Amino acid sequence: MNVAVEDYRDKDLERVQSILAAAFVTSPLHIAAFGAERLDQNRLFFRIGLRNMFTGNARVALVDGEIRGYVHFNESPYCLPAPEEVPQAMATLLKPLGAATPKVIAWFARWCRLDPDAPHVHLGPIGVAPEHQGQGVGSALMERYVEYLEQNRIAGYLETDKAVNVRFYEKFGFKVCLEEELIGTPVWYMWREANS
Repeated sequence: MNVAVEDYRDKDLERVQSILAAAFVTSPLHIAAFGAERLDQNRLFFRIGLRNMFTGNARVALVDGEIRGYVHFNESPYCLPAPEEVPQAMATLLKPLGAATPKVIAWFARWCRLDPDAPHVHLGPIGVAPEHQGQGVGSALMERYVEYLEQNRIAGYLETDKAVNVRFYEKFGFKVCLEEELIGTPVWYMWREANS
């Protein structure tokens, strides 16, 4: 399959929001925060993220001219807000999520606290339309991210809540640096050393 990777554009928002919602609706953290099969909440969450939070580098993967995946990454210290800023800023931004808002704030506050001090490029989200997973779309997006890391000689960092994803990221040189439970689900934090 031929996968083209291009820059994300604002006009891609609706399609990317749908892809990310479908890709993450079975994600343990998303289930813990929003409930099972809450595609509506996931769509809203990613709409907020695409409009307000995912600053930095963003790419889409196209198969036969149609968007099938998305990746976002941003350099520290701009990848996440300071932990003390999360509750107030996120409470306003995420208010449309209703009852899920406190869990999402707890989740992101923890990720902000654990964000490494060392220079890095933070990955996330990365998602592929479920019907195109396992066909090289995610790998094509990861290759662009790793290429960026290598060109800039900087470390990579990410979080994942699926054990199968740990194995996927290990193929790109990432290693688990911490594992914990967050809002009732396992989470793995992974680091890729900078190439010198």
